[in-house]
Amino acid sequence: QLYELDGDPRRKEFLDDLFSFMQKRGTPVNRIPIMAKQVLDLYMLYTLVTEKGGLVEVINKKLWREITKGLSLPTSITSAAFTLRTQYMKYLYPYECEKRGLSNPNELQAAIDSNRREGRRQGFGGSLFTYSPGGSHSLLSSPKLPVPALGLASATNGGAITPGKKIKKGNDCSGVCLPQAAAQAAALEQLREKLESGEPPEKKLALVTDEQQRLMQRALQQNLLAMTAQLPMSIRINSQGTR
Repeated sequence: QLYELDGDPRRKEFLDDLFSFMQKRGTPVNRIPIMAKQVLDLYMLYTLVTEKGGLVEVINKKLWREITKGLSLPTSITSAAFTLRTQYMKYLYPYECEKRGLSNPNELQAAIDSNRREGRRQGFGGSLFTYSPGGSHSLLSSPKLPVPALGLASATNGGAITPGKKIKKGNDCSGVCLPQAAAQAAALEQLREKLESGEPPEKKLALVTDEQQRLMQRALQQNLLAMTAQLPMSIRINSQGTR
């Protein structure tokens, strides 16, 4: 199928050389890679990536959107960058190192680590990953529920309840503190690892949705507890007596 994608004579020459090389190094290509329910064109993928300076350059400059367009893949594919990078590393990167020498495995690992660190720094800002159809990752701010001044009509003379002093938890937390940064960072790191685990796109989107709901629920619970703690003790006692 890879040979028959077009009539370019360079395609046959490339595929013959690639399969021979992979066979000799003990990692033969026994299965045709599939992406978006169609054959992933290894010849075109290799051509596009090497034209832009090789895999490490594409990762560092975040050029996967251009690669996706060059392969004529649907724009609706989620995590296209991760999938293409994984497939390239499996089927083509050893060949690139051998034939073109555009980078080495140490440089590749450094590029991947740098990419992950950048994602973590964004995550520490209190954000969640969300997928866009183009395969790039945008950021969705984590829920922050402000505690308004309480203007509830109580049974005590029909007066308004004024908020008490702000509660401080931990270090340098004013007002109501949402989940601590360390806990959020750990949760976001776990979510990132799940998103990079190669699971189907539908499952990844479900993971993001579940994480958003969990953080929303936790924030709401903490705000409600803080609002209760802000009520003056005498008002709460009088309210219970009235009931």
